[in-house]
Amino acid sequence: MQGRRGHGLQREAVDPSEPGRGDQPGVHALQGRRRGCACPHRDLRRARAQGRGRLRLEGPDDGPAPSNPRAEDRRARPAGRGHLTAAWASRRAGLWLAALLLASAVVFALPLGRRPLSNQDEARYGLLAREAVEHGRWILPGVRDEVYLNKPPLYFWVVAVFALPFGAVTDATAPIASVLSALMGLLGVFAVGRRLWDDDTGLAAAVVLATSPFYFFMAHQVLTDMMLTAWMTWALYFYLASLDEGARRGALVGFYLCAAGGLAAKGPAALMVLVAAIAASLATDGAQGLKRLRLPMGLGILALTALPWLLPYLLQREKSYGRAVVMADYLGWYFKSAVGSRLQAIAGHLLRFLPWGAFLIPAAWWWTRSRDVGRRRVLVWAATLIVLLSLSGEQRARYFLPLWPVLALFVGQFFTRAPARLVAWASGAYLLVMMGAGAFLLWGGVSDPDAVFLPAAPWERWLVAGALVIGAALGLWQLLRGGNGFAAATWMAAGLGIALAVTAVEYPARFAQANDYRGVAQRFVSRLDAGAPLLSYPDANLAWDFYMRHPVREVRSDAEVKSLLASTPGARLMLREEDWTRLRAVAHPTWRVLDEGTVGRRHFVLLGD
Repeated sequence: MQGRRGHGLQREAVDPSEPGRGDQPGVHALQGRRRGCACPHRDLRRARAQGRGRLRLEGPDDGPAPSNPRAEDRRARPAGRGHLTAAWASRRAGLWLAALLLASAVVFALPLGRRPLSNQDEARYGLLAREAVEHGRWILPGVRDEVYLNKPPLYFWVVAVFALPFGAVTDATAPIASVLSALMGLLGVFAVGRRLWDDDTGLAAAVVLATSPFYFFMAHQVLTDMMLTAWMTWALYFYLASLDEGARRGALVGFYLCAAGGLAAKGPAALMVLVAAIAASLATDGAQGLKRLRLPMGLGILALTALPWLLPYLLQREKSYGRAVVMADYLGWYFKSAVGSRLQAIAGHLLRFLPWGAFLIPAAWWWTRSRDVGRRRVLVWAATLIVLLSLSGEQRARYFLPLWPVLALFVGQFFTRAPARLVAWASGAYLLVMMGAGAFLLWGGVSDPDAVFLPAAPWERWLVAGALVIGAALGLWQLLRGGNGFAAATWMAAGLGIALAVTAVEYPARFAQANDYRGVAQRFVSRLDAGAPLLSYPDANLAWDFYMRHPVREVRSDAEVKSLLASTPGARLMLREEDWTRLRAVAHPTWRVLDEGTVGRRHFVLLGD
């Protein structure tokens, strides 16, 4: 049979009785003739010996397999090294993730029971959970004898569930829901990074998120924002998973269930994920992408899952849910006029992502030179959230917390996918920033209320400053010696993690001393009569109710408090010291100071007879 270029192709026996020419070590036979030559020939391949300059004949392990495979070569072979490598890589990622979750759980939980609930909203959720645990009011609990409808019940239900084994809601049990939500957020950002890119990117994003200072501080506060962040992170994961043909329906159900979970925890703010998914689908897939979201099915899931908590809210008769909550609280809060510049507020809130946020600048430059469809979807998702948050007339830093996992993904991908030289340059700049931060911690000072979060003792300052600088230096060294970006990010995160661990141990005592609601409340409550009400003017923080275990009624006007002081004492009254000094002239002579105490920068007096 004549082939191309004059080659004569000859037939071969499948299992010849004599050794084939391919069995001869060092020689590979060509099956045919070259350029019409009547005699078969052998072509000796020449190869350069490794590390030498002369030629050699190939050994038996080089080149192609024998032309006539032997019986032992046709037998099934065990799994190769590639299978073992893949299995080890998966196991390595699992071990890294487990270690990260364990370390994060310890650091996030260290302030529990040592940091008082000084925030009005924190105390409110603690009181609502206490109504469920101690009084059995799981449906429509109230605060100060008024039903609370402003937020759905999922968050304080979870707070109550974790308090059940202890029989009481305290400042040690109330933050457990937020700690677990923070851990679920770490798991979610790993899952997203792994789905979009690889294990190392998911792990890098998780360590970045875990060591972000603002994420750490929010992880042990009794607020709905961390639970909303976890739900929205997993919604992003299921949205990306729904792009796969085989798992589209199940992943979409997961996406809408996550949106429903966020809705039951925080309210309409969770619906931002629907707008973000629509925007990301339109930007990448056009109208076909929007169709794949199956919005009618999703809206049906949201409606069905909201019924268990929404129906009691609608059917109660104490106040109108539509007017008092939907119109006045949700829409009125969102669309009210902004006090200052929205752009300035957004920039200030996003600066809380420092120090990791410094890597977003070189990452953005790299994005312009590297196209990635998955990253484009997440960028549109993040941009949509920023736009929706910027439209709100009332902006608080914690409202931007759902952006943190997305920003961590961008930084994680920068470390694992960007050019090594660019990552090294950015890491060098990061080292300089950490050196400046370390110098500030050692020789600088802050006098405002935020000073309680900074290291105070000399050993604390040196340890935190040293951890920041050494972690940054080791990360840069890892890159300069040819190491991978994930290892560099891990070293930097280790330095930040040590700093946060020291902060978690030391700052709660300083915070408790500066915001001593617990201590002052214990003294004041001993002065209260069992049946007499406790009045407060002008701002009765719910932390007093939480720590006194006694309801406080707020006096709302100056005229009302003057009328109260003009008569003989019929209740206990709590005032700021400056207000008592101003109103003492109109007070009945029988009013006197029973006790006093300082919380933050305010000095309170307890008045009675």
